[in-house]
Amino acid sequence: MPTLGLSMIVKNAADTIRPCLESAHQVVSQIVIADTGCTDNTCDIAREFGATIISFPWESHFANARNAALAPMTTDWVLVLDADEELDHEAKQRIPALLSSADVGGYITPIRNYMPSKFSRGWDRVSVPNDYRHERAKNAPSYIEHENCRLFRKHPGIFFSGRIHELVEPQIRTIGLKLTLAPFFIHHFGQMVDQKARETKRIFYLDMLRAKAEDHPDDPVAWTQLGLHEFEFFNRPEEALRCFERALTLLPTAPETWLFTGMVFLSQERYQEALNAVEHDQRSGGSLALREAIRGDALYGVGRHKEARMAYRRSLKLSRDPVMESKLGYTEVMLGQKNTGLAKLRHAARVVRDVHSIHDRLMKGCIMAGRLEEAADVAEQFTHVIGYPRLFLRAASIRVQLQQWAQADAILLRGLQLFPESPELEEARSEVANKKLDDLDGSISRQPVAGQPPC
Repeated sequence: MPTLGLSMIVKNAADTIRPCLESAHQVVSQIVIADTGCTDNTCDIAREFGATIISFPWESHFANARNAALAPMTTDWVLVLDADEELDHEAKQRIPALLSSADVGGYITPIRNYMPSKFSRGWDRVSVPNDYRHERAKNAPSYIEHENCRLFRKHPGIFFSGRIHELVEPQIRTIGLKLTLAPFFIHHFGQMVDQKARETKRIFYLDMLRAKAEDHPDDPVAWTQLGLHEFEFFNRPEEALRCFERALTLLPTAPETWLFTGMVFLSQERYQEALNAVEHDQRSGGSLALREAIRGDALYGVGRHKEARMAYRRSLKLSRDPVMESKLGYTEVMLGQKNTGLAKLRHAARVVRDVHSIHDRLMKGCIMAGRLEEAADVAEQFTHVIGYPRLFLRAASIRVQLQQWAQADAILLRGLQLFPESPELEEARSEVANKKLDDLDGSISRQPVAGQPPC
């Protein structure tokens, strides 16, 4: 019977390593952990599970540390986990049968990255609603799934490469063995930490990604990873585009790089350039939802609303994202499909009660459909969920259009109780009292224009 060992690198993981090891120790016969600088009792906990601990000073290079943890392994196969991960409970039944495949070098393993927000994106994937399969993920509204090889043969030709986002897949392909999809997955809780910890990690990763691009200036993936990080976490679109341009010079057909280029162009309202960029990405699969979402916004931005509607429909089918349902509904109302569009807008608002953009589209959709009373109710109800002066002004504005002066005054009074120093609310209430208010927020009565996607 082929044997399996667990290989890990750790640093100060005392809060998470116990459940990680508990999830895996029954399926492995050896545990080797490379300690890259622990100052807590991580290693003491690991020794309770019979782990062999080796000391490996951190060199700002993940692959080097991973390979150090691989070297002492004596098993036929190797499983790799991080301390903030756990095997799914079904994995221990499914893994043993995988170890007898003679021509397989490794298994590409799905990894569920649990997210602290309802709507997130990781690489070229969008989040999906959490099914709450794992108790530790009970506070995660969604997760993003990605895959990489975490179960592979112990073979001298199989090792990790890459300073960061390290992989064994290139080596497995080089020695002529197969990579196939694993019938189990891993739970990852690394994003479910506090905001300060996430920010610290983002800065650390930025330094590592810059070093990786310097190490391998001819690697298009390194430049793409760096560019996306610059844009996603540091809001530097021009720097991101510079990195993507470098990557595309090296590999002009890279679909991920074109997709991210389109995403940055979209953020700059360069809609036609965004469309041109995403047309280079013809992949199917997990990235399709994001591509169609970008296409939908870009098509809307250039006034091609019917095509935008179709793109939103394709994205929604794949992502089940209420934001996408809201955009689709808004576009349908604009195209004259009032009943079906409003139904989608209402459903999205019921599913997600605390996202301003969703409720804002419902309110504007009601106005476009000539349903001011419903628009007024939507705007007013949302001030009870999220309050700031502009929302109260908007809700009061619609009541004024309906000549419902007492209700408009009550909304403004409540706003002033929450924001007593708001001169806009004070002035508006004075005007309402004198019945001189025409339109506190002119933007709500304007028809949407082609250059403004329903974002």
